[in-house]
Amino acid sequence: MVVLEMLKKRAARYAELTKSIEDPAVYGNQALFKEVQRERGQLKELADIYERLVKIEAQIKGDEEILADKSGDPEMRAMAEEELKELKPQFARLAEEAEDMLVLEDASDSRNCILEIRGAEGGDEATLFARELMETYARFCAQHKFKLVVMDEVESEVGGVKSGTYSITGDNVWKWFKYEAGGHRVQRVPATETQGRIHTSLATVAVLPEVEEVDIKINEADLDIQAARSGGPGGQNVNKTASRCQMRHIPTGIFVDCQMTPSFHKNKDEALRILRAKLYEREQERIAAERKEARSVIGSGKRGEKIRTYNFPQNRCTDHRCNENFGLEQVMEGRLDDVIFALRKWERAERLKELARQA
Repeated sequence: MVVLEMLKKRAARYAELTKSIEDPAVYGNQALFKEVQRERGQLKELADIYERLVKIEAQIKGDEEILADKSGDPEMRAMAEEELKELKPQFARLAEEAEDMLVLEDASDSRNCILEIRGAEGGDEATLFARELMETYARFCAQHKFKLVVMDEVESEVGGVKSGTYSITGDNVWKWFKYEAGGHRVQRVPATETQGRIHTSLATVAVLPEVEEVDIKINEADLDIQAARSGGPGGQNVNKTASRCQMRHIPTGIFVDCQMTPSFHKNKDEALRILRAKLYEREQERIAAERKEARSVIGSGKRGEKIRTYNFPQNRCTDHRCNENFGLEQVMEGRLDDVIFALRKWERAERLKELARQA
């Protein structure tokens, strides 16, 4: 059985990681230990399912052997027959659950993420909607006990978000947020519109899985780091010291600007977190391009790709990937579970199609 063989490999890897935790070279290296624990935690459920399937399979085999012996004890044969009626559906359900997990398997699912939101097209209205998106995600985080921290945010004159960078931490954060990457189009009458005309604006979202130092090594010599005075709201103390960290990765040209704390050194650490995530994303894109595959069946995650439309006059939110509609009020309140479950179902179907084409 293909699913069982795939699970066997995951279970073996889980056992290998469990054993490695006792290795001084692992538990003595905080970054490596954290990464081992992350991968181990991600594989635990699959390893548990494998053990249960192996146990049930052995029970089924034993009962079938009893039934195959026509001269066996009638009472034992009757018990085996009854037990098989329970075991076979149980095995099938577990195997289907495992298949779902394997088909949707993403090595980054257990990671935290960095969220970037921008008001893209539509001037002030786009920045206002970008603010509303951020508030939607903040509500979603509160519902799921995730922690959202503002790393950097540039406000527009009307209180919207020109650009914002946010850190989100918790259990399986990437698993939930990866579907939000792309263009979010809003259709509504702006507050500044005097003639009641509907305008279309666009906010864009990038979602980056947060990675550890063991995933991406950064050479300090490749960094151009500048200290600057923080800008924006925050009172007089904000501008007294050059605590803002502006970092450029010379080989790639990637630029990161962080002013989330009054400490330059802490801002530098946070800027490195963002840079590491961006470099990881670039490497994943390179690998996907080499394999001539789409970056992901959930969408490329590029800012210009319109993944969702928020139609306020019709109180409707449409996700263009799974082609389903949802209540706008529900979505804006941060109740995104139905949307994400629909996307997972759609993604599973798309991946199964791809596997069938490769078979």
